[in-house]
Amino acid sequence: MGITVGGIASGIDVDNIVEQITEIERKPAEKLTKQKEDYNVLISAYASLQQELSGLNSATRDLRYPSAFSQHIASGGDPDSYALSAGRFSKNGTYTIEVHQLATAEKLASGPFSPDEHPGSGLLSITVGEGEAIEIKVGDNFTLRDLANAINAEKSGVTAGVISDGEFEYLTLSADATGQKNTLSIEVFEDSDGNSFDAQGLSALVPQSNEHPEETPLAKDSPKALRVTQTAADAIITADGIKNIHRPENTFDDVIKDVSITLTQTCGPTSFRVGVDHAALAEKFSSFVESFNNVLAFFHENQKYNGQDKDPGILFGDQSVNRIKSSLMRLVSSTFSGNENLKSLTDVGIRFGRITDKQSPEFGKSYLELDAGKLAEANTKHPEELIRFFTQTQEENEGFAVKLGNLISGFNDPGSGIITTGSNGFKTKVESLDKQITRVEEKADRSESRLRKRLNSLENVIAEYKATGDQLSGQLAGIANINRQISSGK
Repeated sequence: MGITVGGIASGIDVDNIVEQITEIERKPAEKLTKQKEDYNVLISAYASLQQELSGLNSATRDLRYPSAFSQHIASGGDPDSYALSAGRFSKNGTYTIEVHQLATAEKLASGPFSPDEHPGSGLLSITVGEGEAIEIKVGDNFTLRDLANAINAEKSGVTAGVISDGEFEYLTLSADATGQKNTLSIEVFEDSDGNSFDAQGLSALVPQSNEHPEETPLAKDSPKALRVTQTAADAIITADGIKNIHRPENTFDDVIKDVSITLTQTCGPTSFRVGVDHAALAEKFSSFVESFNNVLAFFHENQKYNGQDKDPGILFGDQSVNRIKSSLMRLVSSTFSGNENLKSLTDVGIRFGRITDKQSPEFGKSYLELDAGKLAEANTKHPEELIRFFTQTQEENEGFAVKLGNLISGFNDPGSGIITTGSNGFKTKVESLDKQITRVEEKADRSESRLRKRLNSLENVIAEYKATGDQLSGQLAGIANINRQISSGK
């Protein structure tokens, strides 16, 4: 914008005139901006609908596969003595368990060493069960703690530690694996005193019970030798009268089909039951109903019409959204032809309702509700029909969950879905409006510039005329003064 004189010469408020004229020329941009805002609101509403449908699709996905309907649960028994879990391939029934013995890992502890005492150098060999021996090179300056750290660094199924009673320290060894086969075998080679089988130096740690292939007999057991403080043992149970069932660990996952039993303590005979997990299935259905109701609430809020005196929902009358809503409602009310007993959602415990109280702010709102008892009854009496009703994949006769999932996937398809297409249409209109707004703004700016230029030129001309007039007025005043002097004879 150029320099203006603001009507100083003419006395006219030029700036105000220019601003008012320019404001009039910008008026079309305000209308276009309002239209743009309306389209952006629609784009946002479409995105919200897509999000709600995605949530419904996720909840529906849990009902599309037979595994959702065959979850089992093991209940009863003695929770203080063992924990239970049942898989989908477990069989319904009652089972009896008696826990006789827990699986334990073998543990060894040495005799006393003073805190700064060195056990001696050499090669310490440790074997767990029938595994490969690990060999630890023990230096002359090793303390018990150095030896324990060296053993643990091998990470070979043995954990070493040092325990202090306040006066002496004791080396401890523990097999990581439980079971009677995982015993610890200790040997010493290259003892620094030249004899790996006496009770001196590093070989003082070797229990007398170990057998060595060498001919030299093991010396008498030293007071520092490692001794068994906990024996390696298998877990033992009786299951449904079958006795003496051994496992090296405290988990039995292959005794009863697809049932896992994890022992925590011994106990006498106790019974537990394996059956269908109705609560887990009801939870999946509750999630589905909640997600579907979220979609229905979206339709109610954004498509409501409260009369001529109130603003309708932002998607009221939107054909694309009407099509989505109609498709969903039609599917909810449809019947399944592949069953004798379970043919509709009502038969499986899901019924359709509508708020009819005219005093309620949600009057006319649709909803689904779940009868968990009826669902459990359907799953107990007609499990195969329930699975077919939701998961059938036969073409032209798909189950409810399969149909609904396919329907939503079509709506939300990022390439050709009705929501994407509609949203892209709105975005194209916004882009067009942006261009129109830019053209209006640029035209107004050009008009303002031209108008100011013309008015400034006019101001300059008026200023020049005024200056010339002032000059002539001064000259005429001077002539008049001379005439008065002449007339007075001065």
